[in-house]
Amino acid sequence: MPIHLFKLPILVRFSVVTELEYQEIFLLSLCSRRTTFLVEKAGIRAPKLTFQLEERNGYNRFKIGIMDNFILLPIIRLKHVTELKSKGTFTVKFGLEYEADTSLQLRCKMYCMQDGSFQHIIDCAHEPVVVQKAFQKHINSIFHYSDTYHLILSMKCKGPLPNITNVSKIQIEDETVDPQFLTNVLTRYSDHHSLSVLSRIVGELPNDSPFFQVQNIHVRFECGPDYFRNFAGRNMFLGTVTVTEQEIIQFLHKWISHEAYHNLETLSFCRRKSLNGNLIRQAIEFEEYDPNEPEKRPAHYAVESAIPLNLHKLPRLVRLLIVTESDYQDLFLLSLCSHRTTFLIEKAGIKAPKLIFQLQERHGHDQFKIGLSGYSLRYGWILLPIIRLMHVTKLKSKRKFNVKFGLDDEGDTNLQLRCRMVCMPDGSIQHRIDCANDPMVVQKAFQKHINSIFHYSDGYQLITSMKCKRPLPHISNVSKIQIEDETDTVDPQFLKNLLTTYPDSHTLSVVPDIMGELPKDSPFFQVQDIFVQSQCGPDYFHNFVGRNMELHNVAFTEQDVIQFLQKWISNEAYHNLETLSLWTRYATNGGNPINGDMIRQAIEFERYDPNEPEKRPAQYVVESCPYVGSIPGKYDLDERFVEIKRITDGKRAFLYADGVHVKLFVLKSSLNEINSSLINCSII
Repeated sequence: MPIHLFKLPILVRFSVVTELEYQEIFLLSLCSRRTTFLVEKAGIRAPKLTFQLEERNGYNRFKIGIMDNFILLPIIRLKHVTELKSKGTFTVKFGLEYEADTSLQLRCKMYCMQDGSFQHIIDCAHEPVVVQKAFQKHINSIFHYSDTYHLILSMKCKGPLPNITNVSKIQIEDETVDPQFLTNVLTRYSDHHSLSVLSRIVGELPNDSPFFQVQNIHVRFECGPDYFRNFAGRNMFLGTVTVTEQEIIQFLHKWISHEAYHNLETLSFCRRKSLNGNLIRQAIEFEEYDPNEPEKRPAHYAVESAIPLNLHKLPRLVRLLIVTESDYQDLFLLSLCSHRTTFLIEKAGIKAPKLIFQLQERHGHDQFKIGLSGYSLRYGWILLPIIRLMHVTKLKSKRKFNVKFGLDDEGDTNLQLRCRMVCMPDGSIQHRIDCANDPMVVQKAFQKHINSIFHYSDGYQLITSMKCKRPLPHISNVSKIQIEDETDTVDPQFLKNLLTTYPDSHTLSVVPDIMGELPKDSPFFQVQDIFVQSQCGPDYFHNFVGRNMELHNVAFTEQDVIQFLQKWISNEAYHNLETLSLWTRYATNGGNPINGDMIRQAIEFERYDPNEPEKRPAQYVVESCPYVGSIPGKYDLDERFVEIKRITDGKRAFLYADGVHVKLFVLKSSLNEINSSLINCSII
């Protein structure tokens, strides 16, 4: 139900704004100057921001967002187009100090992603350098942002480099990049201190290239010894280097004699063939490690040293502030330290969004993860883990620790664990916990612990695979199920076991091939929302009794569709149906496209009348993703759709049937329900 934000008390307004996501706050700030002022006064601050310019389908697209686990979560996604379609455009004026350059005409499109979240893309035909400057300034203003930006670039993007300021980190990703492009980038953004090149550098870098003056460098692909010989910065990480032992010795001699590399802190690279370490050591003066005097050298080399602090000696409000600023993964690890830290996190009142439980096979072991949903244009749907646990047969004794979960039951939740920390390519730290206890006990204990510290009572989405040999996960409150493994198969018995184990699930998404026929009384057909990616037959939608179904590769004939529609029109079946989407392929349909005219001639329908467009809704809106893998949104009910009605109650539906696709959208209110509601309103 829409609300008038400015009719609410000012404290309530601020409370509403602070509960929104960054993307929603940005869209709200575009509505009017009043909403911009409201967002600014709410005092919301964004973490480290990233600016990305990439090429997509012939257009340059830029994004400003937050980097999380090497994935960019966009706050704004804008596409530079040559011409803006007039339909749905709006004008936004940024700032007050200059008018012409920041009065922009935009067009916003909304898309529902696979995880159920909504993303927007804004089209703009103005000069890119003007648009980029205006949006960066607007983002800085509404989020009170004064920190530096991380910039991600591609050589595919035609036109000038992005017109943004305060860039400290640069990442270049593409198949190839040339030295001139590197020089242009490093000259344009002179305040940077970090450079990551994920592309192959084609051509030699001159000795005086600004590349070698960068303080921190990462190069993914193969390069030569001149890369580290000419380096004048602090930290360099090279993927693979073609280098000899003599070239390494020459480098070390220059560092030892203080002839060069004065600022060097770390150097790391690999070589395809093994190095002769003895030859290198014999050419320099060195001291071996003495196990009898380990105190002569530090036990560890810390790349970034952190000052430890006793959290419980800080004032209570400071403790809570530190906890609320931590990531979910950090909070989970902190909660394992002691009962006091668990109690501290619970009292902080942090609530997690929709959680996902994933069970998968990894290197012969079953691994389960509990995490949050994320989406990346490069990788598609991703899971951002809070916990990653590996079920092992035996736990290595080194660095084990005991954790007692809860206070109500002692024996079942006293677990012995081993934690491993892994540094990811983006610099973030991930953990993996090994456990040899009974998986059923472990899964139950961890789910209960997650629910407790994050005050979580919502349903879980379960992602599983037939590759996992152990019993199905011992978790409760499962509302959505996804079966993955595109290269694998799933059988009807596995589906039955799954849906019997989790009877409260209302959503099922099946990616692998289903081998064998599904009986008519299978619990599969009782699921409310179903998505099937693999090949199937018409019995899948003929036997369906739920609400939403999408079949991506279904073999059917026109008569199969006619039979289905006639049963819906007569109210003989499919009483709860809301949406049906069938995709076929010519190879599965006798080599011919669907004959839409044959289907329409077999039923009674009403065509779209452009002179009376008000007779039907302009669009059919799917408010949320009804199943994992669906991409709902708004569908224009134009001349492509014909209207059909159910005989018994006048419920309306809109049918599209042509080519390789059949869609049926059922309106939620029937004519009888509408008339009844109008009569009640008249009586009142």
